Amino acid sequence: MNIVKDGRLILSGCLVFNDKNEILLLYKKNHKHYETPGGKVNLDECSNPDDPTIEDLKKAASRELFEELGNNIEVEDLEYFTKVEFTIPDGRKAIAHKFITKIISGEPKVNEPEIFSKFDYLSINKLDQYSISPDLKLLINLLKKI
Repeated sequence: MNIVKDGRLILSGCLVFNDKNEILLLYKKNHKHYETPGGKVNLDECSNPDDPTIEDLKKAASRELFEELGNNIEVEDLEYFTKVEFTIPDGRKAIAHKFITKIISGEPKVNEPEIFSKFDYLSINKLDQYSISPDLKLLINLLKKI
């Protein structure tokens, strides 16, 4: 069961950077856009589902990261970055919490090929040249300051 608060779906995801300050994005087939690894926060991941903590959100972001990019990677500790409110392509309202990290070792892979066709590291300064998720569009200016 997923968490919905004030009518908005609660999401948690990762902004994964490489040494060139490029961001790792997955290409989602059905929406035909790039997005960050992440997804829905589950009720069983939260100490209090009515008010998820940063640690609860971090646990969900970490789970999603490994589900989508494979368990053969090791990452730096996830650092809370920001949250963004937006509308997902299916029309539902959502709040996405984002954590920053880097891959320390291992090679990421598309672990859910039925959902994602590929991943790429893209320059933050060129994100507006790609089809990207609504939440990522709202974060571009903030990401350029990193």
